[in-house]
Amino acid sequence: MKRAYQIEMTVMHQYARQLLALGVFVAACTCVGMGSIVAAPGVLTCMYFIMGALATSAYDEQNGWGLFRLTMPLSRRDVVIGRYGMIATIGLIGMVAGLVGGTALAAIATVAPLPGDLSTTFGLTQDNIQAMVFSCALCAVIGSGIAAIETPVYLRFGQTKATQWIPMISVILFIGPMMILGATGGLGNFAGIADALSAVSAFIETPFGAITSLAVSLVAVFLILGISAAISIRLYERREL
Repeated sequence: MKRAYQIEMTVMHQYARQLLALGVFVAACTCVGMGSIVAAPGVLTCMYFIMGALATSAYDEQNGWGLFRLTMPLSRRDVVIGRYGMIATIGLIGMVAGLVGGTALAAIATVAPLPGDLSTTFGLTQDNIQAMVFSCALCAVIGSGIAAIETPVYLRFGQTKATQWIPMISVILFIGPMMILGATGGLGNFAGIADALSAVSAFIETPFGAITSLAVSLVAVFLILGISAAISIRLYERREL
């Protein structure tokens, strides 16, 4: 399993550096468009989770790497666990890079004059720091959730067929339940949750709440990826290569 993980990290090492440049560009555009710095760490976090899963699956199809890997002394279970270990590692790298980069930019904006009101907007304030932490927490769950859906499909069908299945699966999992609840009137039952959500939102706006949300999100990420990995192991073992 350790060897499979090292192979995955070796394959993704160079791509992770390239993705950082793209992520910084997208995060910068997002910050300027929103007029806020809080989304930047979340953008990098989400991108690293999603693109890590996509890139490594695409690499399997290049030059027969997926077939060649099975000639190594690695079981299919090891391959899957190594893949998910890499996705988790890449995602956490994106989270750390986003938090460090966002904090550094906020510090620069605090001491250096920027055009317009950018110095005030991007400043290193408690509200901005808490919002960036929560942004990472939320986007980590979203990114890992998408990666958890994509990876089993890629491991079972390969990249070519997976690109045909993933849109339908995404619609069924994300839009389908909302359509069913809307058609049956089930959304009305969620009206009472508004007060609870307001209380949670107020808690998250505190320093302890922001840190707690990050800790809870990390636990959720590992649970999501763990469940997905268990499914992927079964699917990949049945795949004929």
